Amino acid sequence: MSANNIQSGESSFIQTYKAELILLIVTFSWGLSFPLIKISLQFISPVLFVFIRFLITIVIFYFLFRKKLDLKNFKKWEKGIILGFFLFLGFALQTLGLKHTTASKSAFITGTALIVIPFAQYFILKTKPKTENIAGAVIVMTGLYILSEAYFLKPNLGDVLTLFCAFCFAIHILLLNKYTTLDNFNYLAFGQFLTMTVMSFIFMIVFEIFIYDELFFIYNSTLFVTLLYTSIFSTLVSIILVTKYQQMTTPLRAGIIYNMESIFAVFFAFIILNEFLNFSQIIGAIIMITGLLISEFYSFIKFKLSYGNKD
Repeated sequence: MSANNIQSGESSFIQTYKAELILLIVTFSWGLSFPLIKISLQFISPVLFVFIRFLITIVIFYFLFRKKLDLKNFKKWEKGIILGFFLFLGFALQTLGLKHTTASKSAFITGTALIVIPFAQYFILKTKPKTENIAGAVIVMTGLYILSEAYFLKPNLGDVLTLFCAFCFAIHILLLNKYTTLDNFNYLAFGQFLTMTVMSFIFMIVFEIFIYDELFFIYNSTLFVTLLYTSIFSTLVSIILVTKYQQMTTPLRAGIIYNMESIFAVFFAFIILNEFLNFSQIIGAIIMITGLLISEFYSFIKFKLSYGNKD
C-alpha cells in the first residue's frame, strides 16, 4: 500500500472517530435524562411530559433554522416524518416504562436494541456487520446485563413497554443511516421534531384524557429544569448531532456507542437517586467499555499493524 493510501486510510479512521466521539457525548446527555425524568414523573403524566418536551424542541429549532428550511417542499422532509414516527414511539414507550420500572433496568432493556440491529441491518441496508462489531455488541450486552442487574428483577409492565421502545430505537438507527445525506439533515431533524410533537399531542389526548383520565401537571423547579434540559440537550442538540454524524459510522457501531448511555444512566441514578452502584455493576461497566473498545479500535489496530510501517 502506498504512503498516500495509508495516509488516506488513517484520515478516514480519524474522521470516523471524531464523529463517534460526538455520538458518545450525546449518550452522556441521554444518561443524565434517565434519573431526571424518573423524578419528574411524580409531577407530570408521562405523555404530557413527552409532548411539552418536543413542543419546546420544535419551537426552538424553528426559531434557529427557519431561514434554512423550505417547508413547502414536502419531499425534503417526508423521510424525517418516518424517522420521527419510530423515534416518538421509542421516547414515549421509554417514558411510560420508566413509570413502572427502575432507571437502571430501563437503561438495560433499551440497550437490547443492539440485538436487533445486526439482523435488521442486513435486511434493510443489505450490508453485513463486521465480526469485531458483532463481538463488541455481544460483550457490551453482557456487561449491560450485569451493570443493570436485570437478572435480579422480575419483568413487569414497564419492562415490556421498554422492550418495544428498544425495537423502535433500533429501526430508527438503521433508517437514519439509510436516509441521511450531507444536505438534508436539517430537514430530517425538522421532520422528526414535528412528528414527535404532533404524535405526542394525539397520544396525550387519547390516552391520558379520554382512556385513562390521568393527565396531571404540578409545576415546580425540578420539573421546569428537567423539561428544559431534555428539550434542549437530550432532544434538540442530540438529534441534530446524531442526524449529522451517525452517517459517518455504521449502524451497529453507533448502537454500541449509544449503549454507553446505560453506564451514564446508572452513574447518574447513583448520584441523583441513590440507586446503589455495587461491585457487580462496576464489573458490568468495565465489560461494556471493553466491548466498545474492541468494536471501535480492532480495525484501526489491524490497519496500523498491517500497513503502518509500509511505504
